[in-house]
Amino acid sequence: MNHRERVIAALTHQEPDRIPVDLGGMRSTGIMALAYADLKAHLGVSQGDIYVYDTGQQLAYVEEPVRREFGCDVVPLDSGLLQGWRDYTLPDGTKAKICVSFQTEPDGEGGEYALDDTGRRVAHRPAASLYFDGIYYPLQDVTSLEELEGREWPKVTDEWLMLLQSEARRLHTETDYAIMGAFGGAFLEGGQGLRGWANFMMDLAGNRAFAESLLDRMLDHYLADVELYLEAVGDYIQIIQMGGDLGTQSGPQLRPEMYYEIIQPRQKALWGRIHELTPNVAVFLHSCGSIYEYIPGLIDAGCDALNPVQISAQGMDPARLKHEFGGELCFWGGGCDTQKVLPFGTPEQVYEHTKRNVDILKPGGGFVFCQVHNIQARVPPENIVAMYQAVRDAWMY
Repeated sequence: MNHRERVIAALTHQEPDRIPVDLGGMRSTGIMALAYADLKAHLGVSQGDIYVYDTGQQLAYVEEPVRREFGCDVVPLDSGLLQGWRDYTLPDGTKAKICVSFQTEPDGEGGEYALDDTGRRVAHRPAASLYFDGIYYPLQDVTSLEELEGREWPKVTDEWLMLLQSEARRLHTETDYAIMGAFGGAFLEGGQGLRGWANFMMDLAGNRAFAESLLDRMLDHYLADVELYLEAVGDYIQIIQMGGDLGTQSGPQLRPEMYYEIIQPRQKALWGRIHELTPNVAVFLHSCGSIYEYIPGLIDAGCDALNPVQISAQGMDPARLKHEFGGELCFWGGGCDTQKVLPFGTPEQVYEHTKRNVDILKPGGGFVFCQVHNIQARVPPENIVAMYQAVRDAWMY
């Protein structure tokens, strides 16, 4: 099988010739630039630069030599749209490149602010941090339905859609990788991003009419945009990525009843429309945390692949998940714990942990290997290599 055929087989619950692998196919299956620099040096890959394509999480674009080394099968569509790079220095002094549109200014205390195209400070990386955290929420001060109705929503441009289509066509014709389109379309996390986490959670608890009105506006916006998006790239991509963290380490963010009343029907409307427009494009949901109680609803709403499969969270035991949902859901992740095992284990411990998880998740297809979320800074490259060696051995024996 080629890369694309292998991923399609896994998504359709057929056993591929080997386990499909994703490193950097989307913005939660990647590697931080600091760790990527160490990994390239360890592998002896001297060509190219360190391209920071996700600025908030400081993720590196995974280059072709590294993809080949680990047998990767997936490429992201959106990173190919970045145009123009400037010099950038990572927090440890490593030289890198970053998109010219990403503008920063010092915070006066050793950190930096990220600015939008108006010069507004929208994110902050303190001196002691490796990440940019959002500090601006466009609807944080809205207090009434009238104010909400009066707000304009951004629209996708024809220029952007043409660039997107051109890159999707290029990847489809010039490579045999599976192509992941990044759409987003988050509801709970989208509301939190617009209102601020605390504000939106209080909206849901105490001002439900306002919260649902905002969610309806978001749904209308997503439905309009996804039609344009799929009209542009639906013939070329195999996966469309939806966003939206729903869980915490110890349980879901919302009571299951609230999820099924408020969030799930809107997911079903959006994902159902995607399946109507492009039946051969898999709906991929990224949702961190403990979401076991939501999984039947996610499947009913039209989710085909679930990521990151946070096996360290409450109720997310991989054997249980595979037994109960493996016939309906493709697990895109769950291969290696990135909270404790990958960063702090020995290479031998990483190998055994990874091989055990892969052996649980691979039977019958419905599995694409990825570590649980992005590989973080200071993860030893020896551990990363041991993780991928376990994947190779698992598909051979």
